[in-house]
Amino acid sequence: MKRSTGNITPLAIIVMRCMVGSLALLALASNSHAALTASLDRSSVYDNESVQLTLRVDAQVGNVQLDVSALNSDFEIISNNRQQQYTVSNGSAKSSTEWNLVLIPRRTGNLVIPSLNLRGEVSNALELKVQPSAGRSSTSANVRPIFAEAVVDKDSVYVQEQILLTLRLYTSVSLTDYNLTPLTVDGATVQQVAENQYQKRVDGRDYLVIEVRYAVFPQTSGELTIPAQRFGAFEAPRQRQFGGFRQRGNQVLRNTDNKRIEVLQRPEQIAGDQWMPSAQVELTETWSSDLGELRVGEPVTRSITITAEGLTGAQIHPLNFAAADDHRVYPDKAQLETRNTDDGALGVRIESMALVPNREGQIQLPALEVAWWNTRTGQPERTVLTGRVLQIAAAAAERQASLNTAAMPSAETPPEASAAPANAAQPSRLLMFSLSANALLLSAIAGLLLLRTKSAIQPPKKNLDRLDHNRTSLKQQLKTIRREATENNLLSMRQSILEWGQMLLPETPPKTLQALAKQLQDSVLHTEFAALDGHLYDQKSSETIDLDRLFDQLGRQTVQPTTAHRSGERPLQPLYPNDGSR
Repeated sequence: MKRSTGNITPLAIIVMRCMVGSLALLALASNSHAALTASLDRSSVYDNESVQLTLRVDAQVGNVQLDVSALNSDFEIISNNRQQQYTVSNGSAKSSTEWNLVLIPRRTGNLVIPSLNLRGEVSNALELKVQPSAGRSSTSANVRPIFAEAVVDKDSVYVQEQILLTLRLYTSVSLTDYNLTPLTVDGATVQQVAENQYQKRVDGRDYLVIEVRYAVFPQTSGELTIPAQRFGAFEAPRQRQFGGFRQRGNQVLRNTDNKRIEVLQRPEQIAGDQWMPSAQVELTETWSSDLGELRVGEPVTRSITITAEGLTGAQIHPLNFAAADDHRVYPDKAQLETRNTDDGALGVRIESMALVPNREGQIQLPALEVAWWNTRTGQPERTVLTGRVLQIAAAAAERQASLNTAAMPSAETPPEASAAPANAAQPSRLLMFSLSANALLLSAIAGLLLLRTKSAIQPPKKNLDRLDHNRTSLKQQLKTIRREATENNLLSMRQSILEWGQMLLPETPPKTLQALAKQLQDSVLHTEFAALDGHLYDQKSSETIDLDRLFDQLGRQTVQPTTAHRSGERPLQPLYPNDGSR
């Protein structure tokens, strides 16, 4: 008898779809960490400009739809695309779903993108600032398919104050191979801070906008001219090229207008070493160790960070540190950095120094301040880092000596005086039982030691790979230590040695060089570390550092570290511990 086979019935299709949807919901519900998150590509736009909203959940959702109707009141949804990914790495499976929406605001002001709900998972709300384009040089497009513009945020600035220049190319036709002439301005320094692409509607027509933003810093007073810039591109061919070879269409060139800026001299009441024209200046500090564990003679690293909006790192003036008798300061080379933000340049200056207390008790660190010119208010400002009081304990050697003195037993009461004599007479049966138990215990311990020795001789491959990786990193750190010694930068070399020790001993990272030498049980490193600290922090010290000996010993510990501290291994406990370890 033959079995008849037919097409799948509509009822079966409906059941299958329900099962797939149910599995997707179960997968979403089973991921307790699958939170729905929202993000924007920009936090501020002008009216008729598009913004991209991304919604992500770390799970597969199947055919479950995300309801975005709450956006319709303030935004026009131009497009809504969904992508699902599923990857397997090292036996671990990861899945995610993303919705990418292109939105155009319906009005100006501070708009809120509300929280959206996906089967109980609620996304975070976001705020978008929409500015009116009135008064800006958004040239009336009329029917022009391609045009360019240049916009500056200020028509008058002080010398060395930031000017934010924005260049835009608008196109309603398909273009390829965009390019822009490099910007150079006589009498000013220039830094590119952003490059974006987005859509904008002008006079009812949709355009793709290519935007490049620069921070311009005039160096002399007078009139500053920002020259016209040229955008170049090629029209995309409308028809398929014969033979499959890609050919360019017509070349397109568009020039922006030049801009003239009035540059004012620095106010006479402001000294040159206090001239920092910025929108905001902040001061923060960090310490390398716990301030509650400071001791006489032991250095601690203090790092102070200065951030200034609208300045480069090179424009930030150094701090002035007053001399003091109760502590010594050894400054390191300042680190300068210029970061790019939506508002232009953000200057960063980090000043690090080793602080060594000279005495125990309280040490007063004075307040630090930075004088600057507020470009928003047009007034001088001062940012202050509040002073602090440090509590310094006695040196480690002095403290240990006092503890040893307090712990010494009295001569009148010897330690053995209170010990009761052991009872020598024990029953013979108890003695025989004890000897038998000890023999069994010794046999078990011998077996464990044999197994442990075999595992130590043949360590797992993962441990070997980890050891090889650690040794490679340690060797690279040794090269850094040698380079700093060659440059005679002993303070940085000392910090690099401490970082080397923390890499070598990740489970118990040392905080001082002496602690590092003690953990490694290395007398050579102990001697050379003491000479290095004496050379750096003790002006009366006459000890010399044998760098060759120091590098040789660091190399030995890198290739074959002390057994008790090899990465990934544990020290073997003694079979019969002495009295002090019981």
